[in-house]
Amino acid sequence: MAIFNVLEISNLIEILILIYHSKYLLLIALTAIAIYFWFRSFNHVYLVDFICYRAPNTHRASISTFIEHAELMENFNIKSVEFLTKITERSGVGNECYAPSSMPTLPTDLSLNSTMAELKMVIFSTVSNLLSKHELNPRSIDILITNCSLVCPVPSIATMIINKFGFRSNVMSFNLSGMGCSAGVLSVSLAKDLLRVHKNSTVLVLSMESVSSNLYQGNVKSMLLANCLFRMGGVAILLSNRRSYKHKSKYELQHLTRTHLGAKDTAYKCVFQEADEEGCIGVSLSRSILQVASEAMKTNMSTLAALVLPYSEIIQYGLSLTWKKFWPPARKRSPYIPDFRKAFEHFCVHAGGKAVIDAIRESLNLRDRDVEASKMTLYRFGNTSSSSIWYSLSYLEAQGRVQKGDRIWQLAFGSGFKCNSAVWKSISKMKLENCSNVWSEFIHQYPVEVPDVIHH
Repeated sequence: MAIFNVLEISNLIEILILIYHSKYLLLIALTAIAIYFWFRSFNHVYLVDFICYRAPNTHRASISTFIEHAELMENFNIKSVEFLTKITERSGVGNECYAPSSMPTLPTDLSLNSTMAELKMVIFSTVSNLLSKHELNPRSIDILITNCSLVCPVPSIATMIINKFGFRSNVMSFNLSGMGCSAGVLSVSLAKDLLRVHKNSTVLVLSMESVSSNLYQGNVKSMLLANCLFRMGGVAILLSNRRSYKHKSKYELQHLTRTHLGAKDTAYKCVFQEADEEGCIGVSLSRSILQVASEAMKTNMSTLAALVLPYSEIIQYGLSLTWKKFWPPARKRSPYIPDFRKAFEHFCVHAGGKAVIDAIRESLNLRDRDVEASKMTLYRFGNTSSSSIWYSLSYLEAQGRVQKGDRIWQLAFGSGFKCNSAVWKSISKMKLENCSNVWSEFIHQYPVEVPDVIHH
């Protein structure tokens, strides 16, 4: 009996010692888990809100106004006017788009003053509206990122905003230029990387393009194309990794993939700013742009597909490639195109032009409804460069189509040649009455049937 008691006491002591040590092990484990999730919480990038620019109605530039201005300009010959008329009527750009007040003048005002006036009109308006909507003190912004490809003033656009709104002296500012129509996604990419390092921070991104100083006045057709497509616009975007913003935000960034084919000469030269033989500066759009864009998109999609597609689609795509490789008769067939509608509820394709949107729709086997937002953006606002994908997202919001949990794919192309993708997940219940944006006033008129030839 005594021996039993001794053994029992010995076991009890061992159990007590084990409990004593396990208590600390459990405490250490719980602390480690808490620290892990605390740091992980800052890796989230929240899109709090964004506001697209809409110019006053006095800046409306109909197709007839645009063509009349071209006819009155002494620089353009008859063939150039005919080409501009033909392309503009078939571009998918409608009669309600906006242009800077300097463009319809004769002669066209391409001065620095007119350029700065356009910049200030767009950036000051959008930033002011975004800050006031969320009652944000400009000094609460930790990081400022701006992108405008064709205009790089001194001081920079970022500095113009800092000076206008009184940002604090230690705000981190970045000014991107020459990045093309995909610069909006690149700015978000930079913001994402900075937020990984700078915890508990807020980022203001401004994405736009200046068209007032970049009207091509020569007669080279490849350089006249840009005149037909680009119109006035811009967007201000508020991002953050603050946990307090999670329940105030619209979206959370899920994935971001970037593709750059600049090492290839054909890709490098397909969108190129240069001077013609007469010394007129413009942006040349090569005939190979659709082919290069297709190659860039396929490369970008191969990375994105592995992140977003269900395994069934990935396996089916892999089997189709294997079948084509080892069975000669199958080589004549096109490979299986994964169904990206199983990964995304909404698509915001860069509104670069009607041909670009149609080519992407066909290559991805999308429905007309999937590219509706992009086509309506092109029709109503024209090609606003890096901000066009945000006008498309605004369209979807104004239509009440974005529901909590929906995934949105923003696909943008740019000079270089670049193809960039951003995937967002809606994390809030968006009430239609609270989604007032650049489309709200006339969204009841859309969608409209865009004719092959838009008359004026």
